[in-house]
Amino acid sequence: MSLPVVYGHAATWARLTGLLDADRLPHALLFLGPPGVGKSLVARRLAARIACSADAAAPCGECAGCRQVVAGSHPDLLQIGAPDRAVGRKETRKKEIGIDQAREVKRFAQLAAIRAPRKMTIIDDADRLSLAAQNALLKTLEEPPGQALLVLIAASAGALLPTVRSRCQRVAFAPLTPEEVRAALLDSGLAAEEAAALLASAEGSPGRALSLRAAWQEADRAEVLGLLAALDSGRYGSVLAMSKSLGKTEQETAARLDGLFGACRDAALDAAAAGDAAALAGALRRGEAVAEAQQTLRRRNPNRALLTEALALRLARIGAT
Repeated sequence: MSLPVVYGHAATWARLTGLLDADRLPHALLFLGPPGVGKSLVARRLAARIACSADAAAPCGECAGCRQVVAGSHPDLLQIGAPDRAVGRKETRKKEIGIDQAREVKRFAQLAAIRAPRKMTIIDDADRLSLAAQNALLKTLEEPPGQALLVLIAASAGALLPTVRSRCQRVAFAPLTPEEVRAALLDSGLAAEEAAALLASAEGSPGRALSLRAAWQEADRAEVLGLLAALDSGRYGSVLAMSKSLGKTEQETAARLDGLFGACRDAALDAAAAGDAAALAGALRRGEAVAEAQQTLRRRNPNRALLTEALALRLARIGAT
């Protein structure tokens, strides 16, 4: 088992390791940035760097300390996050991180380090900390015992109390470049063609791209594309069936819209290669309609039932022209 590769964030990593080597690393860090861009990976890599017995700028990945961090079994590392809870068919949401877990963090930080130079705690989903849990962490964040290190990871600081934010040094994580996303997707085992197709929907986040891919694969892709082909503006039943096929959860809808956009793109390429101007124009118009629906879903928190029904009707009318 080896350390995961971190794509992008080279400057952030250099800053963190520079502070660590100079013995100036803050005792509490708040990693902020979009989901899926590598914040947790960097946090675990930092933990491995601290636990590593090799004298190198990067964790060696081979020593006992590195292997234990990767396996999640290092005695000086505590990792917690918000557990999932089922709320409906194929949909989960995060529970809160409660006060009992916050107290466990406090207890763990007070223990003496066994193998690493310091006790290390990584709190993923920190924006899911309950108010009681945040208040319970304040003392530990302000005056951590010994050389304890706490890393809080969140997509946004808005859900955290100002008193929590003020006790942490913020570390910003930006979206990855398309080249970095492509490399991360290829490293995850995707074929080059599939990785390229996911770039448009990744928004700089390999995690987002993989999540959407999984949701689209779980759906009956053939059924969705079959309903697209059967759309008829004169038969409202076909429009309604298409609308319902576009997902019952936000994740499913996002994934299926991405899949539809890819299908429109492929249809446009096929029409262009065949020299079919009418088919090319129709595919491009359908792709534009799907792209607009994607933007609405991402930016405006719309009524998804109305959004998908309007899109299905628009696609049907484009197909009828």
